[in-house]
Amino acid sequence: MISKSKRINGVSPPINDERSTVLELRRVVRQYEGTPPVRAVDNVDLRIATGELVAIVGPSGSGKSTLLNLIGTLDRPTSGRLFVDGVDTSELSDSALAGLRSARIGFVFQQFHLLSGMTAVENVAAGLLYRGISRTERRKRSTEVLKRVGLGHRLSHLPNKLSGGERQRVAIARALVGDPAIVLADEPTGNLDSKTSNEIVELMHRLHADGSTIVVITHDKELAANLPRQISIRDGKLESDSTNRTPPLSVVQGAGR
Repeated sequence: MISKSKRINGVSPPINDERSTVLELRRVVRQYEGTPPVRAVDNVDLRIATGELVAIVGPSGSGKSTLLNLIGTLDRPTSGRLFVDGVDTSELSDSALAGLRSARIGFVFQQFHLLSGMTAVENVAAGLLYRGISRTERRKRSTEVLKRVGLGHRLSHLPNKLSGGERQRVAIARALVGDPAIVLADEPTGNLDSKTSNEIVELMHRLHADGSTIVVITHDKELAANLPRQISIRDGKLESDSTNRTPPLSVVQGAGR
């Protein structure tokens, strides 16, 4: 993981005592113009600590995909502030934001998004292409992380020679290879059968036990129930948090409406 003291395109992260906070949203709003305007994310306050395994769960149209895009820095809030690994993203230019995303956030998608002409180890190594790391070192790190997810025997296999579960493991390895501060998994079991889904959930638990910070965005309540912390979103607001921490401000504010 990159040190919090490292500057990103000239912007230094704030120095504070909340060193365990890897993701923080403060009154974040994402509004889309229209008649009337639509608030897909509405005054959300959220904190995720280093080493947590969290499910953000909600039905279709709840705002979870918009929230994923925001916390993944693929979109910017209409208002509010978003901190990733101590960095206030509102201070960053688009290029600096892309640099932060590349260095500190790993992504896992339902569709895997593997390159068909590349082997498993080459697909994982692609996650390090813009890090200034030699080809030999990229392959070494990719081999290590594939072994970590149980695919040491599939290094040279192309995606079409892998099962769905194996392809998702390659995708998880690619997300992990750069040692990100946080991994965002968007419906990671959505294309898998129940047995394989259970295996992927078990893998996430093992990675979590090893110290990885993972946020799973899903509509699957059963999947969410198998993770240590569940956060429910509906109509753009955080409804509940299983940790019983301080309630999100968006819920407190909405209670009197």
